[in-house]
Amino acid sequence: MRFAVIVLLLCAVLAPPALAGAWLREHKTAFIAIGATVRGNRETLPDLENKFYAEYGLVPRLTLGLDYNDTRGKSGHALLFVRLPLGRTDRRMRYGIEIGAGMHRWQQEWASMYKIALAAGRGFESRWGNGWMGLDAAYEQRAGLSDPTFKLDTVIGMSSGWRVRPLIKLETAYVPGQPLGWSFTPGIMFDVRNSTWVLGVERRSTNLETIGLTFGLWRNF
Repeated sequence: MRFAVIVLLLCAVLAPPALAGAWLREHKTAFIAIGATVRGNRETLPDLENKFYAEYGLVPRLTLGLDYNDTRGKSGHALLFVRLPLGRTDRRMRYGIEIGAGMHRWQQEWASMYKIALAAGRGFESRWGNGWMGLDAAYEQRAGLSDPTFKLDTVIGMSSGWRVRPLIKLETAYVPGQPLGWSFTPGIMFDVRNSTWVLGVERRSTNLETIGLTFGLWRNF
């Protein structure tokens, strides 16, 4: 079961950028995010995790997406998913469902996986600008692991107002019979032309002495 715990905690930060599961992409529009996280301490060589995420509004009530992740020499996945709304899409409080299937990797071994997630999100207004908050609950099953993974992730961020805006994410993952894994990432966002840059500092339950530095670039099309 130690293998399962390692895979779980390495995958604890695979949530989509800004937890978009409650919002559909507008018809015929696209979103792409690329990112990297560098983790290390004084006693170990740095780990590099690369991320690529894309979604496209295929039809007005269906978003198609791709979530790819790779941590050098350790783990990764490639997941194709669809997102559908639950209820009306013109309300401030949004709900959605996401269904995905693909492959996951541990070292050099690839196997199938699938995922189903429920999401809730809400936009808000404040004296400092507009923002959003989201909550995602997911069930994942990976071939080669006997137990599923349960995830609960939350985010809050500002979409307008200050030139440099805050973004806070808390991501958790649980395998039955194993300790809860978590990742906490406070960060900042700022716009450069038509893109949004994201910088953050990550702390994870696997090793509190290890600090991760995250970098991301978001772009709408």
